Amino acid sequence: MRTTVKITWASVDYDDSLPIFGAGVIIHLDNTQTIFFSLEEKATDPSYIALLKGKRLFDVKTDGESIYWPDGPRLSFGEIMEMLNTETSDYG
Repeated sequence: MRTTVKITWASVDYDDSLPIFGAGVIIHLDNTQTIFFSLEEKATDPSYIALLKGKRLFDVKTDGESIYWPDGPRLSFGEIMEMLNTETSDYG
């Protein structure tokens, strides 16, 4: 029985009227689920700021196990799930 979920593709949604707080990532999983999460907690991380300033934020890729930006940061599926748990716990 397979228990590992694979990321099939990722994209970035961005509201340019806001700084990186307006950025969110959409990932599609091989089990047909779609997840959207905010990059707000990365707003002070120099590697994400560099993506934004270098206009490379939309260059997100996946290897099935994580999302990454060429010559930039990487987020594993586990890290993404931790970010989602943090977002959820902030609301109650």
